[in-house]
Amino acid sequence: MAEPKIKPFPIPISAMFQRGLRGYVANAVPLTLAAAATFGVLAVSVIPVLGEENRFRLLAVTTLGLIVATAAALPWFSYALNAARNEPVDIAAPFRDGSRFVDQLVCSFWFWAAFFLGFQYLRTLWGPILFFLVVVLYAFFGFVVADGTVQGPLRALGTSVRLGEKRRIALFAIWVLFFLFNFAAALPIGWGVNPVTVVVTVITLAMTTSISMVAWACLYDTLDDLLVPLPPAQRPQWGARRKPKKSRKSRKPRRRR
Repeated sequence: MAEPKIKPFPIPISAMFQRGLRGYVANAVPLTLAAAATFGVLAVSVIPVLGEENRFRLLAVTTLGLIVATAAALPWFSYALNAARNEPVDIAAPFRDGSRFVDQLVCSFWFWAAFFLGFQYLRTLWGPILFFLVVVLYAFFGFVVADGTVQGPLRALGTSVRLGEKRRIALFAIWVLFFLFNFAAALPIGWGVNPVTVVVTVITLAMTTSISMVAWACLYDTLDDLLVPLPPAQRPQWGARRKPKKSRKSRKPRRRR
């Protein structure tokens, strides 16, 4: 039988949600603490400029806060991978190699800088296009860095691009579903800003975002298993001798037709 032209997605969305929920329940403490640390870094960076009238300064400081918070989220990505793989969470694993935080910082800079540009040009066609490209191209860079399968931020971004090859539209649709899932967790603060709604929103967001992280870690592992490794690059042999070229006199003259 001929293979169907449209192949099914490697992992069902329902399975992602189930594995994400199961992984969070089994590792609720480290995942929640990592989420709280990430939110804390973001809050310290963004809250002081929330009332800023200068729009450019507000966006610049917010983008900087998002970059730093994403770099600080490296343990969160690492713990989500452990939970997705049914492994015991290694609390100290992300801190054994400081270069991974540098890679995460560089990757998050390019990620949120593209979002910043998309926000600037949101009223034009370029804004939605940039949002779409950022989401579908760089959705897995945090897991690539935390997994340690490649070295360097550019290779991590490149691997993230390759993971979503021929699945861009499906990845964007899944991202929208998880965005709505986490948006629903922030609804309590919409009823009014007070200490109770703020605490409830932070707790629910820590839960839903951690579930989403584990679910995306499962998707990362699934796509990584299907990823075809690149062929090794051929290095030039600097010491090899080249064959001497024939002089023009020794070449045979071409026959004229």
